[in-house]
Amino acid sequence: MDVFLENFNSIWTISLLLAVCVALPSGIIQGYAGFGGALFAVPFFALLFGPVTAFSIVSILMLTSQLQIFPGAMKKADWKEIVPVLVPSCITMQLGIFFLVSADPSFIRRGMGAFILLITVFMILGYRYSGRRRKLVGIATGSVAGAITGSFGVPAFPLSAIYFHNSAAEPELIRANVLTAICFTLIFSIVGLAAHGVYSEISLLRAVLIFPIFTLGIYLGQFLFKIAPAEWFAKVTYGVLICCGLILVMT
Repeated sequence: MDVFLENFNSIWTISLLLAVCVALPSGIIQGYAGFGGALFAVPFFALLFGPVTAFSIVSILMLTSQLQIFPGAMKKADWKEIVPVLVPSCITMQLGIFFLVSADPSFIRRGMGAFILLITVFMILGYRYSGRRRKLVGIATGSVAGAITGSFGVPAFPLSAIYFHNSAAEPELIRANVLTAICFTLIFSIVGLAAHGVYSEISLLRAVLIFPIFTLGIYLGQFLFKIAPAEWFAKVTYGVLICCGLILVMT
């Protein structure tokens, strides 16, 4: 509380209020679709706080929102499927973070926008990997996803999910694999950012203040899933993501 009071003027700004407003629809998207919340939040947070801080806050929000289901997913996960994707992803992400924290923020913002557009197009087209499930493919997928996530702060989880969904396993096992890989990726991203001194008292307190609204959005999204047409919701989400990507590319 003392830290909060000492930094009140630095924390409670118009940027934070706008971030809280963004956190609600971001949580709704995450709760409704199970993905996309981070892709929605990152570009807006990047405009408000800068790309590095945006990525650091979103990583905390996403990880804490998954902590309740993470232990159960880990127990069910097939580690033979996860390791070939997760290990190279974490390695390339750490290398990418070196670039993220040292590059020109305006260049990172434009790169963010470009990759958000690319990933959104993949999701719109509904691309599914249909080739043979070789370890080399998993390694390549993890490496690319980790490099994009680390270098530009864009959560490239959908790329890894495409590989996992190619499995003939039961949907519950596939979901456990995806969740486990995402959570460990988030943990390593937070560790990597912390090692570079990205986190400060102010950025952590911002995450704490934003988290309740993000969580509320997740519950609202889960409720909307029961009553709102999935096709309509997907179109709105993709439209917003495309607009976000274009704004970042042009700023």
